Amino acid sequence: MGTGMAVSMVAMMALTATPFFLAYGRDTRRPVAIATVVLIYVAVWAAIGLAVDNLMSLVMMPSSLLVVGIAVATALVYAVTPWGRWARQQCRRMSMRERRGPRFRDAVAEGASYAACCAVSSAGAMLVVILLGMTNPLVIIAGAAVMLAFKLIPLPAPALSRRQ
Repeated sequence: MGTGMAVSMVAMMALTATPFFLAYGRDTRRPVAIATVVLIYVAVWAAIGLAVDNLMSLVMMPSSLLVVGIAVATALVYAVTPWGRWARQQCRRMSMRERRGPRFRDAVAEGASYAACCAVSSAGAMLVVILLGMTNPLVIIAGAAVMLAFKLIPLPAPALSRRQ
């Protein structure tokens, strides 16, 4: 019941975490730590996928261009909020070379922290992808590409938040 949404969510979001996984592997060089980080990340997104599937089974969403348009507008506005910008900056920072802790608990903390930042930074775009249909492979691929670019390419700060 809902494993399809969980699998789709994990497939899409694991692609967007590839830069982080590569950076983590390069910095730690510990196979158990790398596997732990990946498994934590996958578990978080599988849980999100199951929760979304459960929520969607309870709510009947009308499928229309207007609903998708409102979702796109919401995602764009969310992208420039301080919370959305902070999460994207954290995703980019965590995907760079940095010192990594050697212990198992460090790997668990890194995996959970990155998954949380990823969930926060992707929330607006994820709404659009869910409304377009998580069962369509093209939507999943397009969503992964948009979210990967979204995480890696810095967006300019909105004019209201710039200091003069």
